[in-house]
Amino acid sequence: MSLIGQTLGQYRIVEFIGAGGMASVYKAYQPSLDRHVAIKVLPAQHALTPGYKDRFIQEARAVAQLSHPNILPIYDFGLEGDLSYFVMKYVPEHTLANLMGQPLDLIQVSHIIGQLAGALDHAHTKGIVHRDIKPSNMLMEGDWLLLTDFGLAKITEASTVITSTGHIFGTPAYVSPEQAEGLPLDQRTDIYSLGIVLYEMVVGRVPFEGSTAMRIINKHIHELPPPPSTLRPDLPAVVEQVMLKALAKQRPTGIPAPLTWPRLCAKLWRMPRGPSAA
Repeated sequence: MSLIGQTLGQYRIVEFIGAGGMASVYKAYQPSLDRHVAIKVLPAQHALTPGYKDRFIQEARAVAQLSHPNILPIYDFGLEGDLSYFVMKYVPEHTLANLMGQPLDLIQVSHIIGQLAGALDHAHTKGIVHRDIKPSNMLMEGDWLLLTDFGLAKITEASTVITSTGHIFGTPAYVSPEQAEGLPLDQRTDIYSLGIVLYEMVVGRVPFEGSTAMRIINKHIHELPPPPSTLRPDLPAVVEQVMLKALAKQRPTGIPAPLTWPRLCAKLWRMPRGPSAA
């Protein structure tokens, strides 16, 4: 069902931007502030789930408290009929995924991972786990990164990758072993996915590939990633060590915190630390 021309709250839908597994995104006009915003609309069937509306409101309020230069801000949220939606800053659709497919310059990698790690550190200190870290959830404004979609995975109960019916949620290339097995999640699941994204930026591909989603998921559970230095000889050894520790199958509570990553990158590549790595 197209929402173009309709109104949600005060927001008039003017353009369809795209759709993912958890939501559809529209460009909308907010007359009270004379500006365009992005509206992320969740599938209507979620409203049929007992307790969904209370869960949506609770999570939306929690996520709206996040305030960080590398997290896309939430302006508003709403429930209208069987539709639930987030209102966010409008950013033209260009994500980190557009840069993938080939190894990135290590200076660029350092700049990106520093921003991403700082955003996650802020969320984790607030007790919020993203659960769906992947390049398509990272908007790029020039060389500035904005992490999006906090709370969506939890709201839609997509924190487990496989349900009892075998249905796949999320993006298998980036799921953590505990997600794949339907185990309880904490910040370590985000750090694992962060390691996958870093690996992909450095090497040009994700560490685990397969002809089906189930084969990829099984690799996350049972296999070790190929050492990235075999594919990227100029990779500093200490970065590889941190990356592989983040991608370990058994990750103790004391694994490197996200904030370690921007500091490490700044030291190795002699880059000044920005506000997200302070």
